[in-house]
Amino acid sequence: MSRAVPILLDVQHVSQRYALPRPSVFAKAGHIQALDNVSFQLMAGKSMGVVGESGSGKSTLARLVMALEKPTQGQVIFKGQDLNALPQAHLQTARSDFQMVFQDPYGSLDPRQKVLRIVAEPLHSQLHGVSDLKDLAAQALSEVGLRPSDLDKYPHEFSGGQRQRIAIARALITRPALIVADEPVSALDVSVQAQVLNLMMDLQDRFGLSYLFVSHDLAVINLMCDDVIVLQHGQVVEAGSADDIFQSPQHPYTQTLLSAIPGLSQ
Repeated sequence: MSRAVPILLDVQHVSQRYALPRPSVFAKAGHIQALDNVSFQLMAGKSMGVVGESGSGKSTLARLVMALEKPTQGQVIFKGQDLNALPQAHLQTARSDFQMVFQDPYGSLDPRQKVLRIVAEPLHSQLHGVSDLKDLAAQALSEVGLRPSDLDKYPHEFSGGQRQRIAIARALITRPALIVADEPVSALDVSVQAQVLNLMMDLQDRFGLSYLFVSHDLAVINLMCDDVIVLQHGQVVEAGSADDIFQSPQHPYTQTLLSAIPGLSQ
């Protein structure tokens, strides 16, 4: 009898509203609804894709999952804990179990810091000796295909693909259960994209990682993800397995997105 796969991330009826500046002193303040009643579950060891056009709410959702913002309403439950109900100290501890890889490998790495400092950054609040940090950072670099000797270099000494490998090493060093990847290959050349995506799939197999993969590139989502949610104007308009979404999209918006991608049009 097969064992049920545990729910790692449970996003329940999440909405996010931002206030807009008043156009005048006497005018009523407006707002923008970035997310509206979004729900989904991500199972341990699986990948969830979040797709939609610019402004659909993808990056807002990523920030809420990372507990970088509190939702206007709803819950983000990670490993059975409501992240926004945790005391700050407990949230800081929980953060080691979910990490993020950003879109821009040029902007996400501090150019003034050596790779050792960058990769070991998630561990600085924990009790590790200097030698332990260097050993852990060297191991993380090796796991993404770079050399331990690269720890003494600066980001400008690497190509874009290598910088994104450094960013992945930084996310990997705490051995997280979840990595939120927000457009992690969109700034890279096509040939380098394939290398980075293959690396991420290999790391998932080796370490049992789960990915929340945010992208406007449906070809990438089709390659990487088990399940998909489609966002339009902050709402989920379609959700299901990647096979179902790509082979038989039901919502007109999803059909339009697919028709714009060469090789994926219906």
